[in-house]
Amino acid sequence: MARPRKIDSELRVKQLKLHLTMEEKNKILNQAVASGLHPSAWIRRKIFTGKFPSLKVSPIEIKLYQELKRIGVNLNQGTHKLNQGEFPAHYNELQLSLLKLLNNIYKVLIDDRKAGER
Repeated sequence: MARPRKIDSELRVKQLKLHLTMEEKNKILNQAVASGLHPSAWIRRKIFTGKFPSLKVSPIEIKLYQELKRIGVNLNQGTHKLNQGEFPAHYNELQLSLLKLLNNIYKVLIDDRKAGER
């Protein structure tokens, strides 16, 4: 079954010509893609709401954000203990594994962003 036909007042038939630099056009196109919208829909939403449309975040970025948040909480707890003068015996080992984990997360984020640009 086809979708219902729009009433005449909902049809977008009027066009507005806009002159942009190449940099401005690319900025709009990149923002529209990141928001998951067609450029004209992105522009309409920005103009009529006064707000930038929200960017869509890839599922991998959400999971990485959550993991980074957990790491941050653990880091705060560890820093608090260190500031109190408590040094766990395995502190250096934990610090090295945390640095490796952060480097891996950073690489995944960079690779995910590069894949999205292609």
